This record gives sequence, structure tokens and C-alpha cells, in this order.
Amino acid sequence: MNARDLIMQADEIAMKQGLNQSKWSASAGYASNGQTVSRIIATGECKLSTFIALLDAISCELRIVRK
Repeated sequence: MNARDLIMQADEIAMKQGLNQSKWSASAGYASNGQTVSRIIATGECKLSTFIALLDAISCELRIVRK
């Protein structure tokens, strides 16, 4: 799994919770126009702190597990 896969998985969860990119971004404390989420999806990259805040907004967390 790569960063883009994680971001897309989180976006799918947000959509299932009824959050479009604007609402999701705003609920995480970022741009209310959805630009933060849109940019992350477009590039497939973001700061870990940003991703964690977005995950927190959809009641999810990131875990590290040994392979």
C-alpha cells in the first residue's frame, strides 16, 4: 500500500459519512473550500500531521504494524 492508496481509502470513508471534500477539510480545521483534500488527492502526498488531522475528522487513525 502506498500513500495515494491510504488517501483514497480515507476519502472513500469520508464520502460514506456524507462528507464532501469541503466539509471534510473544514471539519479537520483546513480550507473550507476543500482545496486541502483536493490537492492531497491530486498529488498523492501530504504532511503526516495533515493526514492525521483529516483521519481524526472521520474518526479514523493511522497505525503502524510489523510486516
